[in-house]
Amino acid sequence: MIQKLIQARKEYVGLLRRELLGPGSEISVPDEAHELISSAPDKRYSVGILFPRDIKMGAENDDAFQDGNDETEMTDDGAEDAAQEDSISREKQDGGESAPGGEKDGDGMDEEISLATQNVPSSAGITFLARGNTDHVACRIRFGTYHAALPGECRVPFSVEHPEQVRVPLSLEAYVRYDMEEQCFRTVGNGLTGKLISDSRRADPACAEDGYDVYEPIYRLNDQIRRGYVRDPHEAEVVLDFTNGDYCDGTGDGIDGIPVRVSGLRRRWHDDIWSVTVMLVNDSKDLLHAKQYIPGEDKWKVHPAIFQPEITVSTEKNDFVFLAFGSANDLSAMDEEERSLELQYRNRKNYANGLGAAAGWEIDGEGRGYVCTDFFPAREMPRMDFGIPKASNIDPTALSMKYLSDMDKTSRGEKLQKLQTIVSAYQGWAAEKRKEAETIDGELREVAFHNIAACEKACARIRAGIETLASNDKAWDAFQLANRAMFMQRVHIRLQEETSNVARFPGDAQLEALLRQIEDDGYETADEKIRDPYAWRLFQIAFLLMSVDSIATQGHPDRELVDLIWFPTGGGKTEAYLGLTAFAIFFRRLEYPGQSGGTAVMMRYTLRLLTAQQFTRASTLICACEFIRRDATSRKSRYGRYPLGDERITVGLWIGVNHTPNKNREAKECLEKLRKAGKGSLGYAKDKHNKFQVLKCPWCGTKLVKEEKDGKVVGQWGYVMADNAHFELRCPAEGCFFNAEGSLPVQVVDEELYRNPPSLLFGTVDKFAMLPWSPKTGHFFGIGGKNRSPELIIQDELHLISGPLGTMVGLYETAIDALCRAKGGATKIIASTATIRRAEEQCAALYDRRVAQFPPPGIDAEDSFFSREERIDHAKGKFGRLYIGLMASGKTKAMMQVRTISALLQRLDMMDLEDAVKDKYWTLTGYFNSLKELGKCATLVEDDVKDAIRRMAIRLGSRSQARPLRAAEELTSRVSTTQLNETLDKLEKWTYSAENRENRRYASNIVLATNMISVGIDVPRLNVMFMVGQPKLTSEYIQASSRVGRQYPGVVFMLYDGARSRDRSHYEQFRAYHEAFYRFVEPTGATPFSGPARDRALHAVVIGALRILEARLRDEKSVANFDKETFASAIGAIRSHILTRNRNIMAKTAPDAEDDTPLINEEIDNILERWQRFADQGGEDLFYGERFMVNPPDPKKGEKRLLKVFGSRNIGSEHPFDTMTSMRSVDGAIPANVLIWED
Repeated sequence: MIQKLIQARKEYVGLLRRELLGPGSEISVPDEAHELISSAPDKRYSVGILFPRDIKMGAENDDAFQDGNDETEMTDDGAEDAAQEDSISREKQDGGESAPGGEKDGDGMDEEISLATQNVPSSAGITFLARGNTDHVACRIRFGTYHAALPGECRVPFSVEHPEQVRVPLSLEAYVRYDMEEQCFRTVGNGLTGKLISDSRRADPACAEDGYDVYEPIYRLNDQIRRGYVRDPHEAEVVLDFTNGDYCDGTGDGIDGIPVRVSGLRRRWHDDIWSVTVMLVNDSKDLLHAKQYIPGEDKWKVHPAIFQPEITVSTEKNDFVFLAFGSANDLSAMDEEERSLELQYRNRKNYANGLGAAAGWEIDGEGRGYVCTDFFPAREMPRMDFGIPKASNIDPTALSMKYLSDMDKTSRGEKLQKLQTIVSAYQGWAAEKRKEAETIDGELREVAFHNIAACEKACARIRAGIETLASNDKAWDAFQLANRAMFMQRVHIRLQEETSNVARFPGDAQLEALLRQIEDDGYETADEKIRDPYAWRLFQIAFLLMSVDSIATQGHPDRELVDLIWFPTGGGKTEAYLGLTAFAIFFRRLEYPGQSGGTAVMMRYTLRLLTAQQFTRASTLICACEFIRRDATSRKSRYGRYPLGDERITVGLWIGVNHTPNKNREAKECLEKLRKAGKGSLGYAKDKHNKFQVLKCPWCGTKLVKEEKDGKVVGQWGYVMADNAHFELRCPAEGCFFNAEGSLPVQVVDEELYRNPPSLLFGTVDKFAMLPWSPKTGHFFGIGGKNRSPELIIQDELHLISGPLGTMVGLYETAIDALCRAKGGATKIIASTATIRRAEEQCAALYDRRVAQFPPPGIDAEDSFFSREERIDHAKGKFGRLYIGLMASGKTKAMMQVRTISALLQRLDMMDLEDAVKDKYWTLTGYFNSLKELGKCATLVEDDVKDAIRRMAIRLGSRSQARPLRAAEELTSRVSTTQLNETLDKLEKWTYSAENRENRRYASNIVLATNMISVGIDVPRLNVMFMVGQPKLTSEYIQASSRVGRQYPGVVFMLYDGARSRDRSHYEQFRAYHEAFYRFVEPTGATPFSGPARDRALHAVVIGALRILEARLRDEKSVANFDKETFASAIGAIRSHILTRNRNIMAKTAPDAEDDTPLINEEIDNILERWQRFADQGGEDLFYGERFMVNPPDPKKGEKRLLKVFGSRNIGSEHPFDTMTSMRSVDGAIPANVLIWED
């Protein structure tokens, strides 16, 4: 299967290259180099065009696709769609003109380079470094021109089974003949017109009815005569002579009579090292006077633009070798992380930079080979191998979840001995790398030793974790139970995957039979029924072992450390911290039986879609943990008794009122509206009122919602109000364990989460802005009760906690940290990301802690022991993700999108592939940097893309072959959660297959998305993406493009905007950037104690911490109880915590900055003084403000508030604190009026 997919991708990309760059988009007779196309080449092709420099080029409006009929559509009466006028206007540029040759100094190259940066470029080139003799630089130039097709050159292939049965209508025999040898229609003489063909069709329809329909190919032949062009290939060897100066012109009279010019510029870098630039310029002039254009026919005799240009410079024909850029970087000017990157990517070389084009090269270790321009750059980025390294002697059993669980009765000592093989292998690898580092020259050697020392330290922590498991019985039990929970989670995830071919509703016989079989036979044999490796990846089990001490040993130094999982996308970071989550929950239950309830772990995310996706996986794990607890505490335990307590192990989703209900009352109202919905109104009701997020049982996959199927409403609601007062999720499938239990251990209503804090709290960082508003958030920290503070906080996608959001999060972390430490000790913090720079500074700013990266970097980016770059070998099924760069030539952004999307969709549809292969490329994902850009594209898809597909189908075959296109689907913030979940479900389940097409279950054609999909989405069917414009951050580019090609050979088409210098730069350095793009991740940062941040939220930190920690200040009306003297001790502790944290952060991130501690101390005084004034004046009518978040206080009743929603207006003379309810409330709202002037 993989081989078929690799071949299909290769063919697919080749078709796109021929469609967008050429040649080969239509008829290749006698060969591709001399192709025949049925429209002007500048209309047909979109990239790799050099236009004349001395005539104006028409530019279409970017808001709509205004391209002419690239492919003429013929109708029965012979009428033709009107053609747009040619993109080259017949108007000469104003101003002076310079001769093609002539004397120029070095500055003349500036003009030629500038011609490459235009929307309608006239030049392209390449710059490289050479060591040796560059007095003469030989280069090879290739390009194509197109001349108007002569009637004798026109032909339309018409291959049929019985060519002898093809009959030309009698009335057309004077103009057309069928060549049986070539199986094509050709012209006989002049005079063929559309009207003649239409008249013939009416007079002699038998040609279409009795045999083969010949009229359509004859229409196309007529179109070729009128509009066709034939390609003329050109190739020349040009020598640039620098003996008379550092600027030269190597072509005087052009090439093959075509007015193109090759010029060069060289600059000495050092001794015999030279920077050489070679430019190819379209110097066409006075073409109108030469009567090349034929106005009456709207056609050029010879089109003045040149196409598919290529410059190649080879050492074989020169006296120099190539040198990589950056070979002499100054390490002393770099920080520690930059030096480490320089070491890791020292073997990734950049040998050339493009100018108006991308650059490519094939160069050996001695600098010999060639460099060239490339208008269709492609780089296949290798996948990472996460398996056990070869010859490492690691026992594979050490990675088995089942083996490491208590279901396997192997002794503890034997299991730990197998785990020890991981430590031994890692230690041996580090020793080998240390020897290798000794061979590295210069300053990089010390950098290598520093990296290896970090690896050795990580190895020591893993060993220490194993030793703790050997000596601590409770830690060992928790470890085994965590492995059993992960094994069971994997069983049920695989169970759902295997039964996901159709929606599963209550009473599904197949599903319930599988569930009964697993329950009857036990989980010991589940892996025999539902196949899966059920094994950790090497880095996952290593990370779990490394983290054992920080969870199991109170006060351990590692508990104050932020452990950062820094692993490539798709590497399994989620499974790593889910395993640690299970370990932390079980160890807490075993070690602290009287204090183990409440929230043990907090998981925080930044994006709603990411949260919803990961919540499903985490919910399955928690179901497994609760299953284990129920069995472990029952009298007839099947798997072994453990003192895990009577309180349920649960998970709660805490993401905000817009997506989940805050109160049981709101949940009840939503549920009542859902229950009232019936046939015809069900879809609307779910979209509008289903705020319960969980659409299927996380344990068995049974739908928790009703659906319309075959005109009937099927299923049951899995949402209930227990005792008509408390919201619960219940699985309606009788065969599900949690049906018998009464409810799922999952909660989504805030009121219930505060009442019964979940073992695992799952939420967005935004929600923690509610700290000053609601004292109930303190329940999650064990405040006011017997339970401990959380053991573990997990922050996924750390790179997103930066900039303004990171600044706000960092400031609120001050309060969170104070709440976590309120009962003594620190909460362990785990963060994860695949793309980040300067993590140490960021973690210091956010958490006031040191950071340890895992896995630590080695001496090569491609090998960290736990992951290794896989060598691409298509013959062996080894593939990577393929990136293609596209930058339009003379086309607007809208036009380029239409051309690309229509080509991607239609070309795939016409490929002869089996359904299983075609399915993997069927759904096209579009990625946009803004909702505005996405909205424009959605409009294009509805209209212009459909038209372009239809015209392409006619050109390549027939109208009937046009791909049907439905409305684009979206994964954006403007789509409801229900729609998001349904779209994701459809993407996963609705494949391109004959069965689905027969049942009218059509796989998605195109999905448009913003950065919402940058993280957390894993749909194996998504393997084709186009991205419009280079994302602002490299991290976003890596994360977004990594959504495709995760399991199968994927391809990403990057559409660069030539009008933006940053896009152009990325295109011109396409290869160098992609071969090391993790190196180019931009540093992120946060400034939590900056002046603007303090102005915005310092009061929220002070008030929130005091309110939650002090029982007398918690109630909504107890705000008036505040007194600075009464609460002096609590105030002093919080003040000290804030000031100390600020000093620590500044010492780590900006040691030379002025100490602003006195200013912050004064601001705290002002906040407390202001609160004191409110308390003194407020009395019984003073509130914190939660009750006025929607409706403001009533001055007539004397109501007052300490806090008001950020950006809302004051009521009367009140001046409460402007307080955020979301950490994204960074910019204030500006009220405005719109005046409409009418006559």
